[in-house]
Amino acid sequence: MTISNNDLKKYSSLNRKIKRKEYQLFVVEGEKICKELLKNDFEFESILATEDLQNEFPLATVCSRKEIARISHLKSPSNVIAICKIPTYKINSKDKKPLIFLDNVNDPGNLGTIIRTLDWFGYKQVFCSKNTVDCFNNKSVMSSMGSIFRINCHYIDFDEFQKIFPQHVTYGTSLNGENIDSIRLGTNSIIVIGNESNGISKKIMDKLNNTIRIPGVGNAESLNVSVATGIVLNELGKINPQK
Repeated sequence: MTISNNDLKKYSSLNRKIKRKEYQLFVVEGEKICKELLKNDFEFESILATEDLQNEFPLATVCSRKEIARISHLKSPSNVIAICKIPTYKINSKDKKPLIFLDNVNDPGNLGTIIRTLDWFGYKQVFCSKNTVDCFNNKSVMSSMGSIFRINCHYIDFDEFQKIFPQHVTYGTSLNGENIDSIRLGTNSIIVIGNESNGISKKIMDKLNNTIRIPGVGNAESLNVSVATGIVLNELGKINPQK
């Protein structure tokens, strides 16, 4: 079995969000992440691999390195690529964990790292404003290191999000907030984390109950958004330990 020129053309277009949306497909690259895909029974349309990886990926269509390079988004393409189906996620409105809402996070690497960190701390879903970068962007997928297959990413307006969780108390990260370690955050908490440069938008900030900050002792102006999210999740883990 060989890959057709039509499929090559279609798959190579998936570096564009509009095409991912049109075909409801995204690209996964590399042996490790493709194995995570299979381990998690994530639905895929096809796996493409060079002949030397045929034993490791018996379901793969054997392709040349040149064909894989046409689809790859990397400067140094891997020898295996999977074309995955974008799932339809259902919001778990009974989630017992605090909820994380990302407001206009623009960098796909940051988003992928946040997804990976959420997975580390046992989360199953994350909420994103509609202007947050696409979680199925290749860089997001790569940075998640396979966690994209275990974390449901919901893109939703903040007003609609609040309607689903009306009893939750909302907190936003801010340089002017109260120290996070001095606040008792419950499981019915929503933590909003803002844009890399501008923080949380005024439209959302005006709707929050409280603001929190991560205390620091150095001279850096701010923290990377994925680092800040990791610290927040660690603090939440101390307050709400998982058994």
